[in-house]
Amino acid sequence: MLDADPSIISSIMGVYPPEFVAEMKARNIAWFVTVTTVAEAKAAAYAGADVIVAQGAEAGGHRGAFEAGDAEAKAIGLFALLPAIVDAVDVTVIATGGIADARGIAAALALGASVVQVGTGLLRTPEANLAPAWADAIGAAAPEDTIVTRAFSGRAGRSIATAYAKSATSSDAPKPAPYPFQRAFTQGMRDEGTKAGNIDRIQGWAGQASGLAQAKSAEMLVQELWLDTKALLVG
Repeated sequence: MLDADPSIISSIMGVYPPEFVAEMKARNIAWFVTVTTVAEAKAAAYAGADVIVAQGAEAGGHRGAFEAGDAEAKAIGLFALLPAIVDAVDVTVIATGGIADARGIAAALALGASVVQVGTGLLRTPEANLAPAWADAIGAAAPEDTIVTRAFSGRAGRSIATAYAKSATSSDAPKPAPYPFQRAFTQGMRDEGTKAGNIDRIQGWAGQASGLAQAKSAEMLVQELWLDTKALLVG
């Protein structure tokens, strides 16, 4: 990463060693750290983070918890987490997790975020190139139609509540293998599900705001989101 000389290097699920952080600083590379608790935010700031990405439990896919078990045990919603992190650190804070329309963007900015990061809200754009069954499931999902499961990779991630995800998290189901072994074990099923357009076999990562995702070009969507957000902020 250092040889590529990017403007930004990000991290998730922990912080980089001090010697690597020192190298980033020497090269004027900004360090973005994803966190899921106030304690993680403080640790990231102490380690030298330039920007902290506050990720709420609403987020789709794997979350950035420093300890794997905390992704489930400390599942904090964004709008409780965000102002607490803003108050706790003196660096720029980006908000992410469950933000997919102008209302969410405006609310996050009002709570102290300087920037927002949209994930699932962009997954129905043609640029995302998702399997149609996955993209359609995102558009049809209510917040309660997602589930946190280890069944795809061995690490907790939020997915569409497919038949596989629900059965794999039932009380009589065997425990998934540790990450990343479970990911390898489910690879064949996931690949075949994508080919067949069968959402019940696809790793359908999706956040709780999935139903707000729009099927239009990323350029058009981002422009509309920002124009609508400014209209809400200025009245």
